[in-house]
Amino acid sequence: MVSLEIRATIQAALQMEGETQQLRGRLAQRLPQLQEKLVLPEGDPVSALMAFITGYVTSVPSCLTLVTAVSKRLGFFDYAAPFLHLAEDYFLQPPEALPQDGGLEALLDEAFLALRLLEEVNDHHIRHLQRPLLPVDMTEANIIVHHLLGDEFATRLEQLVQFTATQLLHREHVWDQVRDLPGIHEATVPLFSSKDLTGSTVKISLRLAS
Repeated sequence: MVSLEIRATIQAALQMEGETQQLRGRLAQRLPQLQEKLVLPEGDPVSALMAFITGYVTSVPSCLTLVTAVSKRLGFFDYAAPFLHLAEDYFLQPPEALPQDGGLEALLDEAFLALRLLEEVNDHHIRHLQRPLLPVDMTEANIIVHHLLGDEFATRLEQLVQFTATQLLHREHVWDQVRDLPGIHEATVPLFSSKDLTGSTVKISLRLAS
């Protein structure tokens, strides 16, 4: 199963980070800049960031499994499958522009691509159909990760996601098709937020502009 392969990739990256502390060291160096954008715990902000990142990255297979199960139950898996497969590919066959070292920092890039793609799909559906397609809201977590990646690099990844999502969503009169999907009109599936999926109890939030 793809999710098992993704989980194995994540575990290998976590083990590598435990040995090298590479991402932890980079976060420590950038802490003053990150604190301008994020509200972090005072005691050990770097450990809080590492816990958040671990939860974010490890949420990807759970998120994909959840969306797969819901789309199958509500009858629109054939429609959702291309988005799910692309999100999987971001992890298993990442774009050449991303680091290929297998470390946790590289996986954070890939997780951001995967979860931003699902967010972008939801945003398109809300704009066109006034309702979300997927039962997942990762908006806040994705914005936090945008800051962790750095604005310039994260913006390039955002552009890649938006271009790819647009190509998928605008093919074959997709909006006419999706209006007729049986599960789209059901509202029985609870919406999962980033906190539900990451399982993180760490208090990290966006710093509001003054």
